[in-house]
Amino acid sequence: MHPSRRPGDQPGPPHPRPGHPYDAPGTPRPTGTNGLSVIALVIAVANVVFGSFLGMFVPLVPAAAAVVVVALGHVSLTHITRNGQQGREMAVSALAIGYLCLAGFAAFLVLTFTFTAVGMALLGF
Repeated sequence: MHPSRRPGDQPGPPHPRPGHPYDAPGTPRPTGTNGLSVIALVIAVANVVFGSFLGMFVPLVPAAAAVVVVALGHVSLTHITRNGQQGREMAVSALAIGYLCLAGFAAFLVLTFTFTAVGMALLGF
């Protein structure tokens, strides 16, 4: 027996979670666009526009921004799925841009190390 129940209590239906598809009629649901998906997309576009310039001086800033975009995109997708809000397309677009930026940064690192190694080998180091 469950410790919070007394003998003779009738078990009732479990309380539905917020945003669950079987919520009781009339239960208020969050509407509108998910704010995190908007923020993720804005940061992703700003990273593409300004990150190439900023990356010349501080190469880790665009990569860090891409990690933030990916994290915000995944969190916003979770919120959208759970709460039934709009903005899924923006979250997926931000994720795509974020992962492409991370792939570009990884390619940049591989090429940098490769050319450095080839240059040092040619110079005899």
